[in-house]
Amino acid sequence: MKKIVYFIVFILSIVSSTNVLAGEYNNTENTITKANLIESYIQKHKLRIENFINKYNIKDTSHLQDSIKELNESITALNKIKNGEIDPNKSEEIINAIIKRIKYINEDLKRKLNTEKIAFEKTLKKKKDIYSNLWIKISEKIDDINIKIAKKVLIKNKILSEEELKVKEHLIRLNKESKKLKYFWNINFKSEKEIKDSFVRILNNIKREVNEMKKSLK
Repeated sequence: MKKIVYFIVFILSIVSSTNVLAGEYNNTENTITKANLIESYIQKHKLRIENFINKYNIKDTSHLQDSIKELNESITALNKIKNGEIDPNKSEEIINAIIKRIKYINEDLKRKLNTEKIAFEKTLKKKKDIYSNLWIKISEKIDDINIKIAKKVLIKNKILSEEELKVKEHLIRLNKESKKLKYFWNINFKSEKEIKDSFVRILNNIKREVNEMKKSLK
């Protein structure tokens, strides 16, 4: 944390001391190109961090916000360089300092984000295991219904009526939904919401098929 503070103070001290000289310096084309490339990299890097926060549903982002703040200060300094507000001799010093800090930030973020990723995956697995027990029970119930109706309506009749053929179609679709539940645990979900949405969708499909089958059995 101290290194972050020192770096930001270093950048701000140079930037603030040259504000009155806006546009008076002409940095080399090479320096401006470097500044543009680094800024582009930082902007993309910030977006990756934000996407990671959303993807892994990170609640406490204070440790990541420190890194984002430091990256924002770097962008401010790079813009000052491009706008000719900083002495060329200082520009190279700032660019080298930013590159050095980016390397450190990347290593630090790699550790932090990996920790968050592992924690998220553990939590998601626990949620998935909870659902798994329910999926299996529902799947077994559906299989029981299929067997009973098949024995009662279909197996005993060699020639099926139009309504019985409809029942058969519903049973086939119910069986497909049952298989989805049985192998639900093998799907790689990205979030708990995705698990819930998929589960609810299957349950709605089952409900629809059962209701339609009841109509055909009347």
